[in-house]
Amino acid sequence: MERRQTILVIKKYYDPGNSFTDNLEKSGYHTMSLSNHSEILDALLQAPVDMIIVGITTTVEFCESLMRQLRKRNISVPIIAVSAFPDIRGKQALMDLGLKDWISRPFDMEYVRQRVAELLCP
Repeated sequence: MERRQTILVIKKYYDPGNSFTDNLEKSGYHTMSLSNHSEILDALLQAPVDMIIVGITTTVEFCESLMRQLRKRNISVPIIAVSAFPDIRGKQALMDLGLKDWISRPFDMEYVRQRVAELLCP
């Protein structure tokens, strides 16, 4: 049986909602949702994930810190940010760190599925 690709959805500060993860599951991906910083790092060290989707509110510091910690541990996975805001201060810093996309509400799930598929299929 083929392993389903795993997407870690981080809901520390912003939760894109169950329909968001349900749509990813219906598209054939396995999703895990976490919000605690230490749980996130532990999960990433214990089991590989294929992608991270992180919810962002009005600040990017958590995501920036996470991306730096992943880089320090040589964990390389594509990361997409989802937010209720189309643009916030610090977004460019995340892009410079390797953020693959910034998707704001309202979420076009067809676009989300397309971006996930593009980033997970080399």
